[in-house]
Amino acid sequence: MQDPKQIWEFGRWIARRDPGSARLSWSGGEFVLGVRQGRIHSAVGLDADDLARRLGCQGAGENDLLAEARALGQVRQIPETQAVGKAKEILQEAFLEWLLDPERRFSIDLGEPAEADGATISITHALVELVLADTDHNVASSVLPDEAAVLERAQGFLELYAPLRLSEEADLIVAGITGSATATQIARKSPHRPEEVIRLMAALVATGILRAAEPAVPSPDLDWPGADYSDDEPKPRKIPVWMIGAAAALLLIVVAVAAFFLLGGDDSEEAVVVGSGDWGIVVEMGCEPKDLQRMLRKRNLERKALRTVKADPTDDDTCFRLVWGSFTNRTAAEEAMDEVPANLIEDGFQPHVIEVAEIDADGAAGVED
Repeated sequence: MQDPKQIWEFGRWIARRDPGSARLSWSGGEFVLGVRQGRIHSAVGLDADDLARRLGCQGAGENDLLAEARALGQVRQIPETQAVGKAKEILQEAFLEWLLDPERRFSIDLGEPAEADGATISITHALVELVLADTDHNVASSVLPDEAAVLERAQGFLELYAPLRLSEEADLIVAGITGSATATQIARKSPHRPEEVIRLMAALVATGILRAAEPAVPSPDLDWPGADYSDDEPKPRKIPVWMIGAAAALLLIVVAVAAFFLLGGDDSEEAVVVGSGDWGIVVEMGCEPKDLQRMLRKRNLERKALRTVKADPTDDDTCFRLVWGSFTNRTAAEEAMDEVPANLIEDGFQPHVIEVAEIDADGAAGVED
């Protein structure tokens, strides 16, 4: 069985959206990607001349595949979308070779790569399209060789998944992932063909949108040796009870003195403003996969104003609220109630103000009523 850890590590780096240069090597080659905010700005190490051949023109002489695509668009009067599209094909072919090769290697240079002046390629879209379309090479088995791996949503799952704009069927499948089911269990529960579900899971793991955890191996009970001491060994000394009590009393005195200096003082000083924070207006709430699917569609309408937050950040359920706006206090949020677009409010739902309290494991914020 192939070791997928390099793929998982690569996907997690993609999901973090850190700028850097990713070096991918395998037994058949190597290339370096310059990535910024999840988009490929450069690709060095691939055959740039091959791009010109595919476009049926003379090359522009660039070493960087994407720079060559942009140059061909300008110099040869080829539509940039066509040139970059062919460059994307070459990239996906290289990704496929890397994913399938058990000798694959991956490393990161955290130095920020140069920003391209022109078209770039979404690394997430390129990989997801590749894995979903692969029905011949079974690349999904390279990403998930052990379908008993437990899948969970990555931090910021909704921010990463929503821009893919996958089908409603895909939305329903991923909405049911709670962090306790394996890829096999998810496929069995779905009405879709198991191989299609596994390909979807593999595509999301390869891009870090989902995280795969190796199956836990129960550790055997350890037979701890007894705590008997031989006569030759020094026995541990016991601390007298009176000494423990004295230390506790001294600690209380130190805390009291610190509190006096830190919290005391002139009452005439300006009071701290109470109630400042992050407040929003709830326009919808739901716990079912179809509810999450509906909220994702609405988020695409107003991505800057809408966010999803867990109904209870301390619980493992899948209930979410769709929150509009971000305000510094309750009063400001209440005054903005009339500004919420009517098409964002679910029929029969009463909008109300909440305070966003904390960030949960999925990258969504928890809330307090």
